[in-house]
Amino acid sequence: MPTNAEVIESLARKLERVRILNDLKECSSLEDLQQLIKKYETLCADDKN
Repeated sequence: MPTNAEVIESLARKLERVRILNDLKECSSLEDLQQLIKKYETLCADDKN
């Protein structure tokens, strides 16, 4: 039986994947994709701090 923390972590990962997929689906051009990449690079950099 998973702990509450494990359940929350699993749900958070699933929610993040759905959010990323939705962002990708909204890309209609290479520029959109490049902006999205920059967005996620910034988010990842912020996570490291």
